[in-house]
Order: sequence, then C-alpha cells, then structure tokens
Amino acid sequence: MNSRERFVTALKGGIPDRVPISEYLFSLKLQKEVMGYNTELYDGKTTALMAAKLGLDVVWAPINGFCGIEDEPHTLNEIFCDEWGVTYRKNGWPIMAQIGTPIKSREDWEKYQMPAVDSPSRLTILKDAILANESQLAIAAGLLGPFTMMTWYLMDFETLSFSLFLEPELVHEMTNAYVDWALAVAQLAFNTGGVDSFHISDDWGGSGGLLVSPEHFKEFFLQPFKRMVQGLKSMGVPVIMHNDGNIWDMLDDLADTGINAYHPVEKDATMDLAIVKQKYLGKICPIGNVNNKSTMVTGSPEDVIKETLECLNIGMPDGGYILSTDHSLHDDIPLANIKALIDTVIKYGSYSDAVN
Repeated sequence: MNSRERFVTALKGGIPDRVPISEYLFSLKLQKEVMGYNTELYDGKTTALMAAKLGLDVVWAPINGFCGIEDEPHTLNEIFCDEWGVTYRKNGWPIMAQIGTPIKSREDWEKYQMPAVDSPSRLTILKDAILANESQLAIAAGLLGPFTMMTWYLMDFETLSFSLFLEPELVHEMTNAYVDWALAVAQLAFNTGGVDSFHISDDWGGSGGLLVSPEHFKEFFLQPFKRMVQGLKSMGVPVIMHNDGNIWDMLDDLADTGINAYHPVEKDATMDLAIVKQKYLGKICPIGNVNNKSTMVTGSPEDVIKETLECLNIGMPDGGYILSTDHSLHDDIPLANIKALIDTVIKYGSYSDAVN
C-alpha cells in the first residue's frame, strides 16, 4: 500500500499494511531542522515535502481562510485584520489567537458579509500541497468547525456566552451561515480531485471538561456540526474531527454525527485510547495518543518508543487506528523524539495478515 491507501483504509475502519502515521500542525523550528529553511507563510508545497521527508502518511492542508493562519506575511507584533474581520497581533506561527472579533450584536451580524467562497487564493495551500505530493501521501483538507468559529473568530467566548441566553436565534443563524460557507468551500476543494479526507478542527473541551454544557452543545452546535459532516461525506471522502480536551460527555453524540475519525485523544485530558478504541470499534478510528506535553517534550527517545509501543498495542488490533501525538509537533519537541515515534511505528506497526 502507498501512504494514501494506508491512511484511508484505516480511516474507514479497515486493516492496512501497517498503522498509518499522522500529524497536525508543524512548527517553524521543525521546518528548519527538516527542510533547512523557513517559509514566511504556512506553505502547502513545503508542508507536503516535509511530511514525506519525515515519513508521515498524510499532510494536513488548511483551506485559505482558516482563521489565525496568515494569507500574507506580517511583522512581529503587527496588528492586522483578516477577510473575516477578525483582528490579530502577529505573535505566532502558523496560527495566532485573535484580539478582536467582528460580531458583538445582531446589528453587527445584519451588516456582516461572509468572505467570498471562491476568492482567488481560497485553495492556494491545498493546491500547492497536491502539486507537491509526489510521495502519494493522503491529503486532509482542513476546515474549522462551527463552535470554534463562534467562540474565537466570528464572536468571542464572552459574547457567545451571553448570546446563548439572550440571542439564541442569532447563534443559530450564524452557525448555519458558517456551515453553508464551509460546505461551499469544501465542494471547491473536492473538485480539485486531490482531497482524500476532510479534517474539521472544532475544539469543544479544555483539560477539565467541556467549554459549555452538554445541553448547550446539543441545542446550538451538534446539529450544525452534523450537517457539516454529512455534507462533506456526501462527496465520498471520510471526515476527521480534531477536538482536543476532555470531551467524554459529548463523544457518544459526536460518534452519531458520522465522523470517521477522532483526533487527538488527548492523554492529559483523561481521554483513554483503550476505552475509545473498544467503545467505538468499527465506528470511529482514533488518531493519537502519544503525549505531546510531557513524553514528547521532556522524555528521552526511549521514553517515546515505550509510549508509542503502548499506543500500538492498544490501537492496532482489528485495524482502524492511526498513530500520532495527541495534538501537533510544536517547538518544544526535540527532533530525536519525533524520529523515535515514526521509526517505532514503521518497525513495529505492521499487520502481518493485512488485507490489501
């Protein structure tokens, strides 16, 4: 199997030739170590080449307009506004947190215009990754989910919290408008012919639990998210949800939305790979859960090997598992530990009786 076949087989709950290896965001430090240079922007070509050079089976390629990722370079601490009307201070790479959001009231929403679906740069990162994908990696096209758009970008968390009680119809209108936009953009992405899966980033939890009550998730966000998942799946490709934090109270409901995979099964947030694997066998492919806050950062390569083998022992049986860290490859992770994780999966992650 090539990487694309391996990754998609696991996403669909099957048994590939070996456990696929996935990662989410890369850091500038890692880019320099692996590629020997840095790019000003999150560049699709470099990201695809870097994923292949590391030995991953998939490259995450966000749709341009993925909030917090620059479409043009800015200087450190420069304040700028993106196409969504979100204000940032340049303080990170590739994703920055906002310092200002456009919607504070119904009046703001009634004057607001969503970005053009088909802007000339909408698919730049994705198309560049596809063109550079000579290694036949799987391409995961990245979109944000409705909850994250509402809590970080269209509104801020405080405004949303009040709106859930004072302006519930406003919240419904905005989430549905965003899902309409996302599905239209996803159709353009799918039409490129290079998308193997869609990857929705929608963080519902912190380390201690959900960010809003289960009742509010079910009332305001579960159905828009499900509509987004089903719309993406209607294009014929599997859907991954990135949702870090402690989300036990909503995981059954998320499984029922039709997602094919759940990333990153965050260890420090009490998300137990063995429970997720057993409970949702044949329904959800877990992606994770090597600890990227402790083991990957302060552990030795031997510690990484040990934890990677533990995850393989839990996740491998019956297929439908993809190994990764439990978030992304950030600046604090030594390259030696990344190599230890990847080499361990390649050495010990094979299925001797794989169905090809």
